[in-house]
Amino acid sequence: MHAVTLMLCLLQYPTDPVRAQETTAAIHRTQVPVVTEPAEVGPSPYLQKVQLRRFQERFNKLVQAVEEFSIAYNQNRGQAWPNDKAEALRKAMAELQKIDPNLKPSKETKVSVETPATPSAQNR
Repeated sequence: MHAVTLMLCLLQYPTDPVRAQETTAAIHRTQVPVVTEPAEVGPSPYLQKVQLRRFQERFNKLVQAVEEFSIAYNQNRGQAWPNDKAEALRKAMAELQKIDPNLKPSKETKVSVETPATPSAQNR
C-alpha cells in the first residue's frame, strides 16, 4: 500500500522541470513571426515631402535675395554696396543652411568677410 501511494505521489511531480521549460520556450519560439524583409528605415514619405518643400521655399528666397542684390548693385554700376540687400542675402543663406548643414562652408574654405571699400576710401 505504501508503495502504491509513493508511486502516485511521484507521478504528480514533473520528472524534469528544465525540460518542461525548454519545451514551452520552443513552442513559443515557433509562434513568433519571422521578418523576412528589412524594416523601412528613414523618414516617412510625408516627412520627406515637408522637408523638400521647406528647402524649396528657402532656396527660392535665396535666389530672390541674390536677384535683388544684383539689381541694386548693378543700378549703381558697382559704385555703392547695397548693405540692406547684402544683409537679406546673408540671412537667406543662413536660413537655408539651417535646413541642410552640408551647405555651410568647411573651415578650410572659410573666407573672412570684409565689407568692400567705398570709393572715397580708395581715393585717400
